[in-house]
Amino acid sequence: MTDTRLRLAPELVGVELASPRRRLAAFGIDAAILVVPSLVVAAAVAWVVLAVREPAALAALTDLMLRRTTTTEATRSAMRDLVPLLVEYDMPGTPPEMAVAYAEQDLDRAVEALGDRDIVITIQTGGSIRQVDGDDTVLVELGRLMPPGVRLASLYGLGAVYFTLLTARRAGATLGKRWLGLKVVRLDGRTPDRLDSFERFVGYAQVPASLFTALLDFWRDPNRRLPHDRLSGTLVVRC
Repeated sequence: MTDTRLRLAPELVGVELASPRRRLAAFGIDAAILVVPSLVVAAAVAWVVLAVREPAALAALTDLMLRRTTTTEATRSAMRDLVPLLVEYDMPGTPPEMAVAYAEQDLDRAVEALGDRDIVITIQTGGSIRQVDGDDTVLVELGRLMPPGVRLASLYGLGAVYFTLLTARRAGATLGKRWLGLKVVRLDGRTPDRLDSFERFVGYAQVPASLFTALLDFWRDPNRRLPHDRLSGTLVVRC
């Protein structure tokens, strides 16, 4: 044990700290900026994985989405190619009798078991999912095709790049923070480097992990430092 105390750069003493409201608003802006691009990236990665692992199912989905199946036989052929994907990945809404028919290698009976159910493509993953139209919908969850590590990277990789690179720039701020007049600084007064910024992004996970009780540090910590600030040795100030 040591008695080493928190060392703050002299030029930071007396600088106005960012208020909790501004910090939360800035994060909300950043999240809004990222949500659509992150979903697009996740969908693109899932589509690539599908092309590699289940090319026939991808072709079938594409034909059905673009309505290229202009005849009954073409539609049934596409559905036969889609059956393995629905059964092997246990897509929500897949009827049990389809799995039985597939196990018996009777694809025509498997297609008949599907009936008139709608096929809906989604990148939603995990948990129990409420069917859109009761028993009339089968969800093709693209996330189920990806290994957990790939799924995590596809969903959060863009956010990691965004927060890391923008925080590590001279301005020391993401777009949300810049718009609200905030910036991130190290305790020694310097702008965080990329490693500091990446550690700070990783530290965001500690807030939901604490059931959001870590947000109380906005008022308990004299410098309003949250877990990710302590992890990266930073604080957020007005600029």
